[in-house]
Amino acid sequence: MITGVRVILLTLLIFINPIIGNYFYTGRKVDTLADIETLQFVHAIWRHGDRTPAALIPTDINNTESSWGIGLGELTKKGMKQQYMLGQWIRKRYEGFLSQEYSPFEIYVRSSDYNRTLMSAQANMAGLYPPSNESQFLPGLQWNPIPIHTVPKADDIQLYDDIYCPSVTEETENVYKNDPELQKIESDNKEFLTFIGNVTGLSKGPLPIKNIWLVFDPLNAEYHHRDEHAIPSWVNKTVMKKIVELYDISSKYIYHTDILKRLKAGPLFREIMKRLNKKINGQIDSREKLFAYSAHDTSVSAILSSFGITPEVFPLYASLVLVELHKINNESIIKVFYKNVTNSDEVYEYDIEGCPSPCSYDRLLEARGKYIPKKWKVECGIIKWYQWDPATYFALLAMVGFCALFFASLIGMEYLLRWLKKKNRNVISEEYHAEGEDSQPLIDSENP
Repeated sequence: MITGVRVILLTLLIFINPIIGNYFYTGRKVDTLADIETLQFVHAIWRHGDRTPAALIPTDINNTESSWGIGLGELTKKGMKQQYMLGQWIRKRYEGFLSQEYSPFEIYVRSSDYNRTLMSAQANMAGLYPPSNESQFLPGLQWNPIPIHTVPKADDIQLYDDIYCPSVTEETENVYKNDPELQKIESDNKEFLTFIGNVTGLSKGPLPIKNIWLVFDPLNAEYHHRDEHAIPSWVNKTVMKKIVELYDISSKYIYHTDILKRLKAGPLFREIMKRLNKKINGQIDSREKLFAYSAHDTSVSAILSSFGITPEVFPLYASLVLVELHKINNESIIKVFYKNVTNSDEVYEYDIEGCPSPCSYDRLLEARGKYIPKKWKVECGIIKWYQWDPATYFALLAMVGFCALFFASLIGMEYLLRWLKKKNRNVISEEYHAEGEDSQPLIDSENP
């Protein structure tokens, strides 16, 4: 018993400072309750709840896929509870704005195609829309089914981080290989990264900083489930602090350049901006109030980077970004809020880069519009400019056909005019000669 307590205390000393120390904000702490007097529409983007690790440390024989029971990358009971509580928090924030009962006209939930995000969305909706006694389909069951929509990973350019895009792959490799600041960080931490590479079995030399997540991820999961999963003996407070620090640094480079912002984060940003524009112009159902995305830490970072906001730390489990549309003084104002404390009501408002508050939709589009891709597949290098879809080909052929017909008509008119002109001259000439023959006497009377 005493040994068990010591292990728990040691674990807390190793992990709690590095992880809790990540709660660093540059935004302004604001009231939990939204200003529903001016609120028109909300986009919510959250990270899934607590999960089992997505990767394993090769040398850690105590933590294997089988030891996690439900497998890798799956939502845990702890994660379900986190999302349920987040749903309750959203209910509290938008009380009076959202209906008490679920309405398909009011809310739409979209998830990436992962078990953990789909289940997180379901748990979140259970907290957001607890059924009344009248709406319970089974007496005593505090849950009603709410639809969660998704698309296959291969088609999900908004939420699937590893979507195929050659331009992104090339740019990412270039950043992690050639960025001066990143090179210096790797050089300064070469000894530590070599130690990590060797002790984990992930690398014979220094572990590339872009792969530090392969160490952070399983250790983070072990910490959150330390009552059932032992932490490797080589991990101490100093080691864990450095791993967290390097992971936070590495994460900032995911959307480091304009190309990465445009092609990696841009599709989600484009969809959100397009929907906001439709809401402003009355092109979607006036009853629609909330569009939610159940996704990943990379999705949260993506939308923040689109607004020019760089998180100081990785988005935690059940972290949440809110993009609100307000009508203030007859102007459409955009506000961005970020909640990155899993078990707290604290939420922070952030200024949008290039668009000081109050930031209107038009000024936002002007300031950040360059991060919205126009032809994503072409810019990614998936298709060439001449490899358009059939509809585009049809339109192009129709245009070419129209132009050909137009020019053929012009040429035809030219020939017709020439023919008519020539014919007219011939008629005049014939008439002239005919008149001459009629007026000429057969015998000259003066010269018989």
